[in-house]
Amino acid sequence: MLDPYAAMGPSEHSDQKEEIVLRFLPRVKFYAHKYAFGLPPELDVEDLVSAGIIGLLEAVNRFDPSMNTTLSTFADFRIRGAIIDEVRSMQWASKDVKKKIEDVRRAYDEIEKEKHGSASDEEVAEKLNISMGELHKILSTVNTVRMVRLEDLGINREGESIDILECISAEGSKDMLEELGLKELQSALGKAIDELPEKERLIMTLYYYEELNMKEIGKVLNVSESRVCQLHGKALIKLRGKMDESRG
Repeated sequence: MLDPYAAMGPSEHSDQKEEIVLRFLPRVKFYAHKYAFGLPPELDVEDLVSAGIIGLLEAVNRFDPSMNTTLSTFADFRIRGAIIDEVRSMQWASKDVKKKIEDVRRAYDEIEKEKHGSASDEEVAEKLNISMGELHKILSTVNTVRMVRLEDLGINREGESIDILECISAEGSKDMLEELGLKELQSALGKAIDELPEKERLIMTLYYYEELNMKEIGKVLNVSESRVCQLHGKALIKLRGKMDESRG
């Protein structure tokens, strides 16, 4: 990768980076608060801000002007990725948790194929012989697990583990997805989101495109923040199933 500041002296380079950090700090803070729901005791928002700044500096160092994207879009992508990775590193999902998530995904999929319609939480809990509370706990856990990774879809991006949902943003998402060579995948993802039940589709739209946080979405839907987390988790599980199907 080319360093856009390679021709600068050490002092100029440092000043330029400081200027960029100040310019993007509001975005770093925005994403830190956006992904701060359900944080473990070891983490707080300031930890996420720090992770976002590290992601921003990484973006500045790795940005190549010949990319089919802008520094603003590339930095936005890196900031979100760094913050999400920080959260996930503290909420690492064990094999047991991943198995439970996969069991829930399959249950929703099987019931919906049988009914030719949406599966209710009650039906899934009954099929898995678990309580509603346990199901909701699993759905909330989904928010911290990479559900739609590039490598799972047969795409390798310089050895990085990237969730395609990290590519979605209200501003500049098309440029980033095209830069990643995911134009067809963008279309498949859009189709999968359109096929979600209305409330889940609305949550995905408000969270990823309108950039509302979980608390704000709860106010829009007149439900609790924890319920939004559960519905968001359910939407991610279903999207994973739909994206798997799109691979044939």
